[in-house]
Amino acid sequence: MQRECLACGMPVTVHRLQLEDLPPRQICLKCDSDVYAQSGGSCLTRDIAHHHETVTKAMQKLESALVDAWQGTFRTLRLVVGGGLIRNEVLGQLRHYQQRGYLLDFSEESPNRGAILVRLRN
Repeated sequence: MQRECLACGMPVTVHRLQLEDLPPRQICLKCDSDVYAQSGGSCLTRDIAHHHETVTKAMQKLESALVDAWQGTFRTLRLVVGGGLIRNEVLGQLRHYQQRGYLLDFSEESPNRGAILVRLRN
């Protein structure tokens, strides 16, 4: 899999990420930039709660969305979680992920409590 260094444009070979790989690190051989620290400034949005998901399925979707956001050049991940049990479980899991270093921080989208913004990169 190829990823382009946003600092110099050189293609960098990267592997498919798994949750335990987060946060990833891959140094560009040309400019010594960490290609996974680079961000295009965009936001990836994923709805993990409105297609008849169980809590278990929603948590699997959370993990997948987090890995996909790191695989790309997204600065933030916007999770649509609704206002019920899935939301509460996701908030708890995000606290855990933050402690593990998988993300920088997260907050409820104001005024929409049914969406959570997760910041991955500066």
